[in-house]
Amino acid sequence: MSSRWQVLIGILLAAVFLGGETAAQIMGVKTYSVGYILGALSFTGAIIIGARQK
Repeated sequence: MSSRWQVLIGILLAAVFLGGETAAQIMGVKTYSVGYILGALSFTGAIIIGARQK
């Protein structure tokens, strides 16, 4: 898999995690901010993979 696809998947995962966390908080579900943490890690990973491209 090319690193462009890995970056795209990382960014999409970050959007899903952040959106899910936001929706859960609106509904009043206690999530301990796991979605925000996973979203930030996924986005950071996508940036690191993208920066390593030649």
